[in-house]
Amino acid sequence: MERSGQWNAGSLIEHIRAAHEHEQESIEKMYPDLVDQVYAEGDDPADSSGAETVTVDSGTGPSPGLTDDHMDDAYGKKWYLIGVGGAGNNILDAILMRRDTLEENHEQRAVIWNGGLAGYGSLNTNVSELEQTYYAQEEHGYSRNDLLPNCMIGFGKHDYAGAGFRWDIGRDLVEADFADGANPFKDRWDIKTQRLKDSQAVMFVHSVTKGTGCGATPALAEMVRERVLNDDFVVEKPFFSSIVLPSRGGQYANFGGRAKVNGIVGLTRASKAVDAIIPFDNQRLSEVTGDIRPRIHRLDEYNPPQYEELNKPLVAFLEAFTMSSVPQFLDREATMSIMGDVFDPADSFRPVQDKYQVDPDREYTPAVILAPVLGRSRAETFDRSKLEILVRNALFQNKLAEFDPTTAWGGTFLLYGPNEKMAQISEFISDSVISDILGSEEFLDAGDQSGAESIDIHINQLVTPHLDDVFLWGTLWNPEMPPLEEMYDHARELKQEGQSEQAENIRDVWQHIEPLFSCLGRENMP
Repeated sequence: MERSGQWNAGSLIEHIRAAHEHEQESIEKMYPDLVDQVYAEGDDPADSSGAETVTVDSGTGPSPGLTDDHMDDAYGKKWYLIGVGGAGNNILDAILMRRDTLEENHEQRAVIWNGGLAGYGSLNTNVSELEQTYYAQEEHGYSRNDLLPNCMIGFGKHDYAGAGFRWDIGRDLVEADFADGANPFKDRWDIKTQRLKDSQAVMFVHSVTKGTGCGATPALAEMVRERVLNDDFVVEKPFFSSIVLPSRGGQYANFGGRAKVNGIVGLTRASKAVDAIIPFDNQRLSEVTGDIRPRIHRLDEYNPPQYEELNKPLVAFLEAFTMSSVPQFLDREATMSIMGDVFDPADSFRPVQDKYQVDPDREYTPAVILAPVLGRSRAETFDRSKLEILVRNALFQNKLAEFDPTTAWGGTFLLYGPNEKMAQISEFISDSVISDILGSEEFLDAGDQSGAESIDIHINQLVTPHLDDVFLWGTLWNPEMPPLEEMYDHARELKQEGQSEQAENIRDVWQHIEPLFSCLGRENMP
């Protein structure tokens, strides 16, 4: 548990040899990837390519309320974030710049990201996209030669110009990286295997309409389970996908049906590989109010102009999700103390998994779709009427994907704000006023469920100093979503009537598509 600066050795392997050489059983449990190097004869640990080093991630300085030990230690932090493809790289950039904006302004909320990120990495098949990222230029100072081994999918297998709109190429390039027993997680990528293991959950951030994010991400998720977490505990680590959907009529109009086909295939393959999918709709992101567009310095330098404003509310949503894990890392004597409920990543999706209908013929259990919302209230005092306005703001004005809340299977919500306002709101939570509002006919319509299963509503609360307003964050489970239905309808028509190779590919994977879409909408609840 000592920090690397306290070791009487130059590397982790040297430290293990010097201090724990005779504790082989413990070493095998804690560092299975390093056992051979620890006990290798005449090996120089400083040159061991597979060695894990326990260091502070570059670009993260100490924040008020977070001790040095917490900064070094990834164990139990909420996310390991992996941005895949152009969209994923841009969103990871926005998150890192948001973190740095808070630090540069000496805002106490910087602790949210420093206390919540176990680690992060960018991967792509297009070196030009990678070169333009904040991650490459500011976090690491990478040259093109640095990027190829550290961040490239399909290293040495293609010309690094991307996968185009071919999801199968993205998949094939990942599989080529792992062919013949190779393991780029251990051998070359920035992604640190021990930090992956230490995190509470893994979050992939990507799109599903082009080639890399759509095709490579599910294959990467499978490889994380097989090659990194293969010695995991009985309960597997939760995997999430934050998926960006294009604007309806915009990108689809430009690229025809290919984006819709990729979207349906990407969602389906992700649904097999992860536990929960959070879909963000570019059209909805563009329409949300300025209330949930956080300050992110220099975003215009690194995010493409068309996505700069879209990524702000997305980052705000992920920041709130991350915040719920911060309390366990805080020094209680610090000036900032985020107090309240701590819900694990799995709490956002596990309550609905056992509501799935028993189907012995189903090939896999689909990921839970988590429709994202984030609302804000500037009120000084609260009554039922003002809370109804906050709920309406979140579920209608500031929903981050297009969906019908009355068709959801339930949801998880987080209310957070300053102490004096949360003291008022806490009473409304304990008296079930807020759950009644959320479950009312206008919103989740919890009373309109004829089956045996109930529409469950889980409400958590946090006191977050240095905020002036109250926020309502939420994920609604498996609602009907028009953008996904459009993708599904297009793919079904292609399957039934198409004579192209693309249509044949849809027929080949159709048995995987049905399980996901058979769980969307309340009519599919048992």
